Amino acid sequence: MISGRRLLALVGAVALMVACREDGVGPFRMKMSSTTGTSVSSVIPTTPTPSGIYVLNDADDERSAASGYAAGLDTAGGYLRDAAGNAVFVPIAKILEGVTTWGQFQWTWGYVDTLVQFALVHQKKFSIELETGSQRGSSYLQSLPAGFAETCGPTCAPLFDVWTVGGGSAKCISAYVLLPWVPRVQEFWSRAASALAAHLHAIGAYPSLTLVHVPGLSVYDEELRLPTGFPRPDPSDTSSCPDGRGADTAVVQDADTAHWRSLGYSDAAVVNGFSAITTSFARAFPDRFLGLSLFPAGPRGIDFPNLTGDPVGTVASQIVQAVSLIAPGRVQLQADNLDTQVADAEVLELSAQFGDSVGWQSNKHGETGAGCNGAGAGTCGPDGPDSPYFQLLKEGSQNRGEYVEIWSHDVRSFPLSLDAARAANLYPVVTAAR
Repeated sequence: MISGRRLLALVGAVALMVACREDGVGPFRMKMSSTTGTSVSSVIPTTPTPSGIYVLNDADDERSAASGYAAGLDTAGGYLRDAAGNAVFVPIAKILEGVTTWGQFQWTWGYVDTLVQFALVHQKKFSIELETGSQRGSSYLQSLPAGFAETCGPTCAPLFDVWTVGGGSAKCISAYVLLPWVPRVQEFWSRAASALAAHLHAIGAYPSLTLVHVPGLSVYDEELRLPTGFPRPDPSDTSSCPDGRGADTAVVQDADTAHWRSLGYSDAAVVNGFSAITTSFARAFPDRFLGLSLFPAGPRGIDFPNLTGDPVGTVASQIVQAVSLIAPGRVQLQADNLDTQVADAEVLELSAQFGDSVGWQSNKHGETGAGCNGAGAGTCGPDGPDSPYFQLLKEGSQNRGEYVEIWSHDVRSFPLSLDAARAANLYPVVTAAR
């Protein structure tokens, strides 16, 4: 009997063979015999490997592309010497300013071009991700393109209040959450994927692209989750959310079972809807890695609503399995909470189970950069070859990380740590394609 893992590998291999085309489109192309012109059994990989240290831009609060990096990044030694690429995060309202008639999307690429060109000018690779973006105040009102909710429909992107913790404070944020099982939401992401790929080809940037984070199942960034009511404020909390509702009741009510059922939630709806979105991105980027960022579920299971008493991690596991079948051999799993002694166990378990690559993102918790040993920003120093920040990078490398995303303020703050990481070959750049 064939084991589940061997069967998955076999299905993936067959899918890859089917996807081969003589024109080189697809994750692999068949090598042609120089004498007969027919395909032979060897395959030549054409998918570049995401690897090395990539520097993130801040996309919170609808800030401009020009203010996405720490001042002086372009001359910082840690960036010029040690970074392999830039991780480009793009709020969707920056590429689609408004919608008056559904389906007539007029894309604008200035935000993308500014960040991509920053990478290319400095001879860096880049990854890319589309999101609504974290909004810590009233900017949530601008997180969707103007007219998006009205033309898409009332169940496309309902408003949720969510309690965020980490760093030096906890607070409520308001976020429009695009629901992946809604057909028009799937259409939007499909059109966005095709338009983005076409644009990157048109400006000559596509060859430098290594990874596309799959969007469409998140509260505000690339982490795969939906509001669950956890974490939540203390019952005695008197703060208000940006939409004006009291945090103590809004966070819980928005995520209760009745609300989710009224919106059409089920585990199957989530998995099937996100699979449809992933398929669109796999087709638009047939020779690039697809990234999945798992949200730390914890012992309670706070990543997805649990209406049916599932074991913790059930939905995440089903999503990773589905995506690994859609894009076999080119999926990277990561978590966004890398710390000196924290590398997400679910990422390690599921990547091993489904044969996926591993990447990481350093923690941020609403601050300007990473904290170390569970603390907030400013706790990873002093800079040096064995600093806490170096230990954070080492933790990711020792836990199978080939790729890591870090914040630009940390690049400015920890040049010696980054030099030490390069000297220790923690995240070697893989130049051979897979």
